[in-house]
Amino acid sequence: MAIKKNGSHKKLIIAIVLVAIISIATAAIVYTYQKSSSSSKAEFVGVHVGDVFTYNITGSCSDPVPNTDYPGFYQLNDTQYYKVTVSGVEGTTVSLITDWVFQNGTDIQQPGTIDLSNGDTTGSFWGLYPANLKVSQPIYPYNNTVPVNATITQTYATTTRQSNFYHVSTTQYYANDPTKSTQRVLYDEIWFDKQTGILTGFSDIEQYNNPQLELQVIYILTNTTVWNV
Repeated sequence: MAIKKNGSHKKLIIAIVLVAIISIATAAIVYTYQKSSSSSKAEFVGVHVGDVFTYNITGSCSDPVPNTDYPGFYQLNDTQYYKVTVSGVEGTTVSLITDWVFQNGTDIQQPGTIDLSNGDTTGSFWGLYPANLKVSQPIYPYNNTVPVNATITQTYATTTRQSNFYHVSTTQYYANDPTKSTQRVLYDEIWFDKQTGILTGFSDIEQYNNPQLELQVIYILTNTTVWNV
């Protein structure tokens, strides 16, 4: 039986959107997991304890969505800054502390980890990759993941740095709709600093057909202790 196109269905789809944004990296970028038998190498890590990276986060929507249907999305535009601090390095695993500060002064702090050999993460921040990846290499060496598509020169306030880039796109269907007429098309573009592996820019566009809706989330690096942005 096809899903009824009613208000409750809309709320369900919008709720799925929110979950998808929170887990973008895992859902869209890492397609399958295939652990290599090779040993881990600490030279994957390009960041150091004490490094700090600060981002601006914004979200936009093609049509107004009631916050009751989509709690949390418009909160993106209430962001004062989103700060990521490297708190530990052990082998290929980097420990992080994120601090999401809002315009009203409230903040959400959360610990997390990223294993740079395979992309396994805990916590909310996913935007860290192995250092010195080359074009065509997978973004996580011990995972069957997408490759680096290009390396470009990125200009900052007082310096230039090499930046890696990759993009992914995928179409996902709402599992409880047997007609497969309810779908989400996802386009992600990701830039990260080649030397450190840290995220420098991220654009996520999500298009839904039931209801028709387009969402965009953007992360931009605005400050860091490693170089002058």
